[in-house]
Amino acid sequence: MSERLTTGKRGFFISLGLSLAALVVVLIFTVDEHTISSMLQLHPGYLAAAFFMVVLLWLVEGLRIKVLAWMLDCRQPLPWRQAVNVFLVSFFFSGVTPLAVGEMPALVYGLTRRGISAGKAAAVALVRAFLTKCTSVLSAAFLLFMGGRFVTAGMPYFRLFRGVFWLAGVSLLLYLLLICCAGHVVVALNRLFGLPCLQKLCYRKPKVKKWFDGFCAEAGRFRETVAHINRRRLPLVLLPFFLTVLYWGLYYSVAPVLLAGFGVQAPFGTAVMWQILIILVLPYIPVPGGSGAVEFGLATLFSSFVPASVLGVFIVAWRFFTYYLTLICGAVLAFRFKK
Repeated sequence: MSERLTTGKRGFFISLGLSLAALVVVLIFTVDEHTISSMLQLHPGYLAAAFFMVVLLWLVEGLRIKVLAWMLDCRQPLPWRQAVNVFLVSFFFSGVTPLAVGEMPALVYGLTRRGISAGKAAAVALVRAFLTKCTSVLSAAFLLFMGGRFVTAGMPYFRLFRGVFWLAGVSLLLYLLLICCAGHVVVALNRLFGLPCLQKLCYRKPKVKKWFDGFCAEAGRFRETVAHINRRRLPLVLLPFFLTVLYWGLYYSVAPVLLAGFGVQAPFGTAVMWQILIILVLPYIPVPGGSGAVEFGLATLFSSFVPASVLGVFIVAWRFFTYYLTLICGAVLAFRFKK
């Protein structure tokens, strides 16, 4: 864990540095004499509302992890507060590693510290990722194919939106395939570890054999846990799916709330659509937290309906509430683990 924290610390400063540099560039090109007056007109109540929404996001996501652990038959009870802490730490590692590769390992590690086996924790992380991807893809599908009027405001970016949508759809199918074929994966692993060359290696090095046996045991627990999602328990998936929709509904509402605080009546559908595009693209940006790309992307997409004098400070506020605040809290908890 110590090495992971060292990597996380480096990624944190890289992410923070790139993000701040991008924000400075955006502010240089957007701040004018009207910016100060717009900031002075910002009612503190809107900032308080945004902060409350972010805290509510943490609680909803913690509840989703807790419900998933219960639904997947994890016998070790997971307190709601600890589930929130696990989410915050996993968010931190997601934000400080390229392509967010640190999120799922951090989530599994956090759950194992709470007494849940690694196999069951991996199943929780996989189903959680599947529900998140499913919600994003379904939202994008609605905006693309049934809410076409939202796309007209940004037609030059429609092809990008559509391309990212299909890419996310393919990754969603891969998640579904892994969930449905968990048994075949375990069989394949057993056959792999049964190869003569690996058997000889295990015979010569007992520690390697112990690691292989432990890995296969956790893979078996993973299969058994995922198997609980059958026809009898399938209706239970609706609860974490509802919590997933609630989480992202709150997340996408932060931007309109902040814009209303600056006196900008932004089209809600368009604001949500561009945020969905950024969220879909984010996992494929090889920079910790998508820093730099998110700020420039948001500035480009929102410039069609947000005045230039407000655009820069709005992006600073939006990035603070939707990223920095959670990232910093996750960092505090992650380094507390080290102690």
